[in-house]
Amino acid sequence: MTTVHQSCLPVEVLTAVYRRAVAQAYLDACANSGVSVGYTLDELQMTIAREVEAYYITRHGVEEGMGMACTMLGDMVLPDILVAKPRLTRLGETLMDELCRDKMSAPHHATLH
Repeated sequence: MTTVHQSCLPVEVLTAVYRRAVAQAYLDACANSGVSVGYTLDELQMTIAREVEAYYITRHGVEEGMGMACTMLGDMVLPDILVAKPRLTRLGETLMDELCRDKMSAPHHATLH
């Protein structure tokens, strides 16, 4: 993971921006591949918060854990999310595939990321 980027935004806000970008990028990538994820944007964001963010917060405490979760989510999307459509990194694709695996339904000819 890279270090947390210096920002004038509180870590909670930056984490929410990354969470939404990751969710939207994943839904777009799946739609482009013909894969049905089985989540709405809001449901996927809640799943990311519950599974990814909570993982770090429960193990490292609120302050440090939130910073770690923010860094992880930032590493999951390409850094140009403020000027271009959000796109996942390889790490983001891998983690989101694992997170959503149980709810996916893909056509037989589709391959996941």
